[in-house]
Amino acid sequence: MGWLVPPRVLLGWSSRSSYPSEVTNAQYTAFLNAVAWSDPNGLYNTSMAGSFGGINRTGPNGALVYSTVSGRENHPVNFVSFWDAARFANWLHNGQPVGPQGAGTTEDGAYTITPAGIAANSVTRNANWQWAVASTNEWYKAAYHQPASQGGDSDDYWLYPTSSNTAPLPGQANYLPSGIGNTTAVASYAPNFYGAYDMAGNVYEWSESIPAGPFRGTMVGGAFDNVAGWLTPQNPIIQLPNTEREQVGFRVVLVPGPSSVTLLGLGGLLASRRRR
Repeated sequence: MGWLVPPRVLLGWSSRSSYPSEVTNAQYTAFLNAVAWSDPNGLYNTSMAGSFGGINRTGPNGALVYSTVSGRENHPVNFVSFWDAARFANWLHNGQPVGPQGAGTTEDGAYTITPAGIAANSVTRNANWQWAVASTNEWYKAAYHQPASQGGDSDDYWLYPTSSNTAPLPGQANYLPSGIGNTTAVASYAPNFYGAYDMAGNVYEWSESIPAGPFRGTMVGGAFDNVAGWLTPQNPIIQLPNTEREQVGFRVVLVPGPSSVTLLGLGGLLASRRRR
């Protein structure tokens, strides 16, 4: 069980002024500058410097430096694989260390990542995890659930992540009708019932779940270039875990501390069924 909370809590911002969102270019850039002076695991994709990305890289191997693209600091990071997302979660779990990619930084922690585990797609969340990539159940509950007793739909689940059974208007989510055609800064639209931002549109988000064979993630919620149907749980997609696309990012979950319960209000929510 986990809490959908922003990595900003761990990256130095006050939890009282933060919000649950997709991991941003600025946050991922901090990660790269900490562990990717050399980049043996390919945490950086050169497309991140393109028109859909938000991160530049300069310098020679061994002295690589990363910076955000002006104006896109708070856009969700994209062109990331599931393994990139898992290594980011390991880095958070390990306390944001500075050093080469290895057991104390990116390869162990919430997940134990090995060549054999990657080849078999068998890496799962460790029992002592502190930060992790959201599971399908954690993501689904945070996106679609709202108790009927608290203003939700009659069966406690909405069809859209905007707390509604009606497709969002262009001003409610970044998807095809908005006409933007690219990512937008996180929290540009109103949050849902649980205070989570951008569960609808902007970018698809990796799930750590293993639905079948070589695939990873049952991603729902849609992206900036999707029609309304892709924002619903009726159209999940699965990808090979090494897929890196402009439409895909991720968010993380955190094991709550005792003082976090009333502040974040999103803990321990696992989906027990699927709507419609």
